[in-house]
Amino acid sequence: MTCKRKLLFIFSLISAILMQTACSDIKETQDINYATAIGVDYKEGKYHCYIQLVDLTKVAKTEGSNPEPAKMWVSEATGDIFIDAFFEIYQTAQERFIWGHVTAIVLSEAAIEKGFQEIYDGLTRYHEFRLTPWVYGTSEPIKDILSTPGFFGQTSLNTVLHNPVSTFSQSSQLKPIQFFQFARQVYEPAYTSYLPSLAINRTQWEQNEEKEPKLFMNGAYFIKNDDYKGFYPLAELMGLRWLIPDMERVPLLIPIEKKATLLTVFTDPKATFKVTDSTIEVMIEAKGIVANRDNHGVTNLNKMEKLAEKSIKEEVQGVFQLGIKENTDFLNLEHTLFREEGLDWRKNQRLSELTLNLEVNVEFIHSGALENKIIDIKKLR
Repeated sequence: MTCKRKLLFIFSLISAILMQTACSDIKETQDINYATAIGVDYKEGKYHCYIQLVDLTKVAKTEGSNPEPAKMWVSEATGDIFIDAFFEIYQTAQERFIWGHVTAIVLSEAAIEKGFQEIYDGLTRYHEFRLTPWVYGTSEPIKDILSTPGFFGQTSLNTVLHNPVSTFSQSSQLKPIQFFQFARQVYEPAYTSYLPSLAINRTQWEQNEEKEPKLFMNGAYFIKNDDYKGFYPLAELMGLRWLIPDMERVPLLIPIEKKATLLTVFTDPKATFKVTDSTIEVMIEAKGIVANRDNHGVTNLNKMEKLAEKSIKEEVQGVFQLGIKENTDFLNLEHTLFREEGLDWRKNQRLSELTLNLEVNVEFIHSGALENKIIDIKKLR
């Protein structure tokens, strides 16, 4: 065999080996089930597991004059234990499930009351599952939550279910929470955690004069050491937004002579806590803008700031009093004591025995208008 023929033979052999060892088992996107959301309910002694699938091949396509809308599927299976319901879904899956794309988990009130431990244990045992999905509670049928679309024919991926950060950056009322954060909080000593509640508004939006449902947050479910404390609507929890870190943009409507006519917006308010015996001192610092300077009868900046401070105090004190009444530590004052006193906090204090001293400092920095943006401080104070 000549040298040239030997080289040709070796090249052919290497090519054949490379072709044999290539990733021949790789499947196309359309041949895999990418789970995007998980729902859990508990009724009649059984776990009900819901899986949302989205056609990702359509989601990625934006070109073309009339692209076909992406489709969604929602499945339901039951089991005596949580993980058993997952295996029931595999029976009709048709293709392999991939769990690494799950970005939302929705728990019914009954599932929250049943407890988080079994759900956490079942999900985290599988290596594909990530700890970053957003977690919610709901009193709505979970199938309805997972089937509610976004705008412009878009799927649920373009809603607050999968992407709550977009709307939160414009109006920070209740901070969304991720799976790993909730798992850490729910077992933290003396810590009261919460899950934002998702509901469906079926009347506010219309398409071609037909009602189109949209998701929104309407309150929160509170849990302390995996013990369910109850659901509370957003209107009763407004004081939390001044104490939770990283609240990006907080709107405040200030009543003036029984009319809410002064709209203010605050960016990233800060709260600090200090424990002295049975007293917890809370200092809130908030800088913001006056969104409307007309038709509210207040032109003095100092007066605007005092009105804002009064409203913020009322909201925080309202949540504190509700917590004493409901025996639910919304403000996590017991956790503040625990961090100061360690395990001895249980012996010394109860929530009803705590005193809250609250100080609020508000500063308005500009008017928020595109024109005449900077307030003349000397003129208005």
